[in-house]
Amino acid sequence: MANRTFQDVQAVEREVKILATTITAVNTATPVATPSLGIASVAQSTGDITVTLDDKYNQLLCAQATLGGAGTISSPIKIKSSDVSGAKTVVIDTSGSLGANDSVHLTLFLKNTSVAR
Repeated sequence: MANRTFQDVQAVEREVKILATTITAVNTATPVATPSLGIASVAQSTGDITVTLDDKYNQLLCAQATLGGAGTISSPIKIKSSDVSGAKTVVIDTSGSLGANDSVHLTLFLKNTSVAR
């Protein structure tokens, strides 16, 4: 743990939760999310990476996925679909060929309540 004082993250929206992870071993049989706190599983099929969350959320406010490692792909990584209130999934479209040494950095901002501010 860092040897400093950290302050709470604040948002105008109520009950904003942030999940951040790095997905490694892409284009292998078993991609891995680290840290996996809040992430139930990660699977890959035909260039799409499906991230299943541990919990349901009311709304996905924002998502960012970026490529790490030495890989290059023809199109940018993007969020293809999300269903955080039902299936608890976020699907990342890599639209290209990632190598086993590449990684995807994912940050999700989720709303954990239906109550308006």
